[in-house]
Amino acid sequence: MEDRKKRAMVMACTLCALMCATWGPGAGAAQPTLSTADRLRMLYAPQLSFTAAGDPLIRLGLLEDVRSAKFTPNEPIRVLPNGEGGPEVELPGGKTYTVSISKAKPGEYTYWVVIDRLPVDQRGRAGDVKNRWLQRGHIPERFEVGGLFAVRGQVFDSRTILFAVGGTKSRKKARELQTKMRAKYGIEGGLHSQLVTHPEGLITLEGAGVDATVRHRDILQISPLSGREDEIRYTIPGIKKNYKEGTMTRTYTGSLIFTPDRGGDLVVINSLGAEKVLKGVVPAEIYASSPQPALQAQAIAARNEIFSAVGVRNLADPYMLRADVMDQVYGGVGVEDPRTSKAVDATRGQVMFFGKQIIEAFYSSNAGGFTENNENVWAMEPRAYLRGRPDADMSKVPVAFRDGIDEDELDAFLTDGFDAHSKGAPVSSSKLFRWTREVTPDKPSKWLRDAGYKVGKLKNVEVLSRGVSGRVVQLKVTGSKGSAVIERELNVRRLFGGLRSGLFLVDIEKNSRGYITNLKFRGAGFGHGVGMCQTGAVGMAADGKTAAQILNHYYKGVEVKGLY
Repeated sequence: MEDRKKRAMVMACTLCALMCATWGPGAGAAQPTLSTADRLRMLYAPQLSFTAAGDPLIRLGLLEDVRSAKFTPNEPIRVLPNGEGGPEVELPGGKTYTVSISKAKPGEYTYWVVIDRLPVDQRGRAGDVKNRWLQRGHIPERFEVGGLFAVRGQVFDSRTILFAVGGTKSRKKARELQTKMRAKYGIEGGLHSQLVTHPEGLITLEGAGVDATVRHRDILQISPLSGREDEIRYTIPGIKKNYKEGTMTRTYTGSLIFTPDRGGDLVVINSLGAEKVLKGVVPAEIYASSPQPALQAQAIAARNEIFSAVGVRNLADPYMLRADVMDQVYGGVGVEDPRTSKAVDATRGQVMFFGKQIIEAFYSSNAGGFTENNENVWAMEPRAYLRGRPDADMSKVPVAFRDGIDEDELDAFLTDGFDAHSKGAPVSSSKLFRWTREVTPDKPSKWLRDAGYKVGKLKNVEVLSRGVSGRVVQLKVTGSKGSAVIERELNVRRLFGGLRSGLFLVDIEKNSRGYITNLKFRGAGFGHGVGMCQTGAVGMAADGKTAAQILNHYYKGVEVKGLY
């Protein structure tokens, strides 16, 4: 064993010197099959490659905006300056390695604020969408993102048409415009970034107690030894917490890729098979103690969220998805649970299709007894598979509530309701089926000021329109200096300091001068209510429903098929 370590160290030092000379800046000899520029283009390209087991490889952004990052592998690693098939440096496990960036140059981008979107099969409606925004005083640019992908003979289409405004070189200005558009129209479309030139930097790897240094321009990959793909573990400190301030240490598997991020700092990317990704995602999305059919439904929905995003999100970044709340929370191998892993294995490769499109499988914690149409929550065209409906067997739903909850029925719905799937589900989130909250006027006043509205002291709050479930779509706030109309459910929730949902009635208390002194809310559910109700899925599973029955209840007209 000692001789093996010595040979590895000699080889490492020799290849390090070779790499610095051959692939360093200005090198001209012994070019590898794939140049660094080729590898960078592949890293940013919306394409799929696969593990030896046939799983599509997913690149997750773990950490960015740092000058250096540390990792400790549990066993020997291969350093691949030019990717698989090129020269390798074998370094020992159990050592802490530091990867840093120097001589960096930020990339160049054009930033757009996404204000609307259409599935590509609805491109005939693009003119209507454009005209709607022209009437609002905006001239949208149109982009088609995504692509047609074939996986083992199964074709899926992730193409999406984006409508966007802005077109600025400044990300800060784009964010400011996004904030204004969100406050005014309730859009949640994010930014669309066009890559003009790639960021650059010299990547350096050094190990504590390891007499070797590896340097390479722009990209450096770390992989396990051949045949050790299932055993490799990288411990990485400094990972940002998802819901709190601070950082934590997590453990990952697969391969690591280091490359410059947008601003010329370092980004750490984890490349691994989609099924392994899901085993670190599903435990963060649903109670692992839930019945297997609910866990399987969640696994399929989460798999949909991965593949519906391929070629659509993060197009100007070297990763496909971020491993945080911006995309899907991936906690690494340390959060895996045997129960959720069993559900992932049982549904291997299964996704929901609507035609040839892999659907965007939206879900929320508790729908409060009635799900919502997608266009009533977000500024997007209606999706046939995301229609609001009672979250119960129809025989248990009073006739008055079967077609929707209007203003006159909302009090009875919140007071009596019916035996919804999420009402008695055997998980703690069933307690969010109904809720109350009191809010003082300082919270909405601050939100309005921050959003640029000048309404003065609050005098009245009036719901102008509701969705099929009774969720607020438009709300008017009147004050001493004017009024403001707030669009969309999430804006309304934020307006009042973060309500659990937009499905509520509000009682207003005023003083003798007519100014609001207190707001008392009675509401239902937790989250936007579109697509699958996770608590309801648990309730259905507890009642003996299968994963397919759960999914077909929440996503109308979909077909579950094996993608690989």
